[in-house]
Amino acid sequence: MVLFASVLAASCASHPREPLAPHPQGYAQRIAAADQHSENAEHERRVVSLPDRDATRPGGYQCGDVALSDQATSGGEKLVQAVPCWDAGEEVAEHHRYVAEREQQLAQAERRTATRMVENEITSCRGLANRELEHSPFAHRRDIEAVIPHREAGVVRGVRIVWRPVPGLSAQWMRKTIACHRARFERMGEPAIYLPDDPTLVAGATVTVEQRKGHLEVLIETSDDMNGEVALERARELVHPRTAGR
Repeated sequence: MVLFASVLAASCASHPREPLAPHPQGYAQRIAAADQHSENAEHERRVVSLPDRDATRPGGYQCGDVALSDQATSGGEKLVQAVPCWDAGEEVAEHHRYVAEREQQLAQAERRTATRMVENEITSCRGLANRELEHSPFAHRRDIEAVIPHREAGVVRGVRIVWRPVPGLSAQWMRKTIACHRARFERMGEPAIYLPDDPTLVAGATVTVEQRKGHLEVLIETSDDMNGEVALERARELVHPRTAGR
């Protein structure tokens, strides 16, 4: 038993778990982050505006690590040159100005990203009926004819969904509707509760829509087998939903 535990521990140690990817941030999270960066920037600017205490007392200068400069050598020559003895008050003020500028740039970047999310949603969803915004196109389960696993080298990497002929259903309409819901999903921060039955809304998925032999086909391809299985299971649930007892 002890030997088994030791082998198990060694196995776990030799195969460290991959760190979890950070959850995608939506509009609200981006704006909150921007507000925090702006607040940080304002704090740094207030610090700069405080009276310069070092200038009012002697010894307001600070030198670099002189000892290190003298000792660090290579081939008889110094690697680290002595740092000038700058005014400490000015050094601190410049540091705060630098941090304030960096925080302000981060705030602007977050707001630009948040704005792009909203603009992308507006553009992607423009022209669609309000009723179609309430649900995924895959909510029309009765019009799905077949669900076919998509494999690469024998590994499930997504699913192909074949639709029955539906008057007015075109590849262009399907592409636009899928893009609309994807844009809304991303703007919200990709919450798990948003259209949880939609097989296109999985991480690392790319979607191709084609018209073949009078049928519309939606191919969902994923970058890994885990999300491929998720997309396939969601699609299967559309045509063969589980009962409460299963």
